Amino acid sequence: AAERFARALELSPQLFEHYADIVATAARLSPVLGQAMVRAGQAWPRLSSPDDLFGAEGIGEVIRNPLLRCLLERATIRHFGLEQVLTSVRAWLLGQAEAAAPDDRVDETLLAFGCALARQCFINEYAFDCAPDEAARAAGLSARLSEAARAGERIAPLWVPAVAAYVPLGRIGDAGALVRYAEWPAAVRALLLQQIEEPAEEARIAAGLPRLTPIDDEVSVKVRQQYEENPYPRWVDAAVVPRRQTLGEFVRELLPAASFAAPQGRPIDVLVAGCGTGRHSVEIAASLADARLLAIDLSLASLGYAARKTRAAGMTDIDYAQADILKLGAVGRAFDVIDAGGVLHHMADPMQGWRVLRSLLRPGGFMHFGFYSKLGRRVVTAARAVIAARDDGPAVEARPTPEVIRRCRQELMRSPARDVANFYDFFCISECRDLLFHVQEHQISIPDIKSFVDGNALTFLGFELPAPVRQAYGSRFPADSTMTDLDGWHRFEQDHPDTFAGMYKFWVQATGA
Repeated sequence: AAERFARALELSPQLFEHYADIVATAARLSPVLGQAMVRAGQAWPRLSSPDDLFGAEGIGEVIRNPLLRCLLERATIRHFGLEQVLTSVRAWLLGQAEAAAPDDRVDETLLAFGCALARQCFINEYAFDCAPDEAARAAGLSARLSEAARAGERIAPLWVPAVAAYVPLGRIGDAGALVRYAEWPAAVRALLLQQIEEPAEEARIAAGLPRLTPIDDEVSVKVRQQYEENPYPRWVDAAVVPRRQTLGEFVRELLPAASFAAPQGRPIDVLVAGCGTGRHSVEIAASLADARLLAIDLSLASLGYAARKTRAAGMTDIDYAQADILKLGAVGRAFDVIDAGGVLHHMADPMQGWRVLRSLLRPGGFMHFGFYSKLGRRVVTAARAVIAARDDGPAVEARPTPEVIRRCRQELMRSPARDVANFYDFFCISECRDLLFHVQEHQISIPDIKSFVDGNALTFLGFELPAPVRQAYGSRFPADSTMTDLDGWHRFEQDHPDTFAGMYKFWVQATGA
């Protein structure tokens, strides 16, 4: 059963959106793992030994579990109990590696699991808690690995994942020498590809991408710097659909009650404004038939990641370029669809950014946006208040290093603001920085959306929401058959403040369709 579930996740990455269900399934399939999550939480913040975690069953069942291996290799671990188990297992793995000699017999199962754990740590950008003495031991093993590679000496294979679980292999001295070793097992080769070769490829790609506009706005410069340091989001697989749809079919599936007309019989031009690391661009390109995409972002590091992943997916209909939304008017292009999900609220004036994008929209064109809700983000606001109240709060907010973010995550889990862990972004360094330490963020309300729509020749088509929420709204406001009354939605949110806890995700259309 674990093998079948793992295969399902490989084939349908969108299932990772139901992460709590996946972890619950893993715990039911492996009661040893489920019990370990309870035990790890009870002992936390003290790390637990494999005997304490897994009892008489030992660690063997866990490291052989194909579903757990799949979770480690293909998505960020977004469950604090499982994170606590893996943090303890990582420390144990470090001890095993420290004791390993180059001539020792290789335990292939342990090595493969260690590589999977190291790949997870790279995906979440080393978000797991790490005490100073443990970090010092990891640094010592890293130096040992680096020196052996530089000298061309034999290396104990377990050293590689043990080091890679604490620091990217690309950062150790003479990392290229590790790649040149000829006889690594397949699991180690996959780890070297992830941590050394792919980042180098991203840097090469980024250096050659076009720059469409200058970036000199003060806020744009700050936001660009954040995403150069922490490209967002980290992802492995895009959630692609099995078939491409027309634009009308695509929007109709998201907004079944909406009334609109879509262009037919010709290719459509799509702008993804603020594409980040490209997952959304890939999903759009995989979903829309006859679509030509231009995807822009401030960050070259993010764009390099996006372009590499797009090439790996075999897609050729997405053009990536560096640009500032504020200056896009000078590019001289118009679009049938403009997507700016989760972008404009990081500008100095989100509505000015919206106006610029509106000027690029063809008559009858569609716009898709994501904005943070003042009401929906109150848990995040409370967590930020906890951080700001620290003695070093201003310094932490000004310079949120990975070490600072790791420490704040642990403190928040012991605070009244622990519900912030319900946000998926809490479990990865770059995403947690975006969630709690962003250099620029605005939160708006539904009346703000209504005011802009009414004043800029746009028609509101609807919010993207789960069916139960649409049903609840329909029961409350049965006269609003198209579910587009923003006054009604404002009242609904007041009564159900978690409705837009993630974002307001909605579509509008230019009048004159």
